[in-house]
Amino acid sequence: MPVYRDHADIHFADTGAGEPLVLSHGFLMDGTMFDRTRDDLVASGFRVITIDARGFGQTETDPTRRFSYWDLADDIAAVLDRLALPGPVVLGGMSQGGYTTLRFALRYPHRTRAVILASTTARANTSEEADQYRAMAATWTDPAIPLEPQARALAPILLGGTDDDREPWIRRWLDHPDRTRTAAAWHTLATRDELTPRIKEIPCPALILRGHADLSGGTAEDASTLAEHLPGAAGTSTVIAGPTAGHGVWWTHPHPVTHTLLSFLHNLDRSGAPTR
Repeated sequence: MPVYRDHADIHFADTGAGEPLVLSHGFLMDGTMFDRTRDDLVASGFRVITIDARGFGQTETDPTRRFSYWDLADDIAAVLDRLALPGPVVLGGMSQGGYTTLRFALRYPHRTRAVILASTTARANTSEEADQYRAMAATWTDPAIPLEPQARALAPILLGGTDDDREPWIRRWLDHPDRTRTAAAWHTLATRDELTPRIKEIPCPALILRGHADLSGGTAEDASTLAEHLPGAAGTSTVIAGPTAGHGVWWTHPHPVTHTLLSFLHNLDRSGAPTR
């Protein structure tokens, strides 16, 4: 059953047994974006918990009720409470999910064993980026404006990959009956706060991951900043190679991503520090 918190029914999926791995998806996606890596992670002994953020997937909330990524971090905490997981867990996030993961690690350091940050950034938007997101929100959520041209233009930026990778998400966007449900999520994206000065406060092990051809947040500069300022990243980030390895690399390139994740996860010792 979903977890009710702050006027929202938070949907989650809980698969497997063993070490918990809590995953937060990217913008305009949902927890099923991890389906291509879920089975291999479960087979490797991990309990994969994916959470649909407000405005997406099966989570139900008032689309006019605004929230922040700090609220999404609190939603994760509520799910962990429901699952009776008070101790530290490994958290991973792609893009928007990375914004949430960073905020969870800052607000709940005692519940954070390690973080995996894919295609994401700690910085706030520039004023130009914020204005662009607001303009996109106005057309995306307006039923009078055709959505398909917008969806097909956005998918290569948001996902990368091939036509076959993008088409399931495009169809999902087009087939959903309520375009206004993402309105508050667009506002959250446009107005996220600056975290870069604070990420040095996150001491746990950190894996920074990005696609070579990322055209959105999660660029080489963003990854370098995270790697430089997160003590647990040891100054390094991992690049998934290839001309189609873009922003949604966790979805489009599941095999190299899974290999990278398992290498990182298996190097965590019982104290939560990477083994050397």
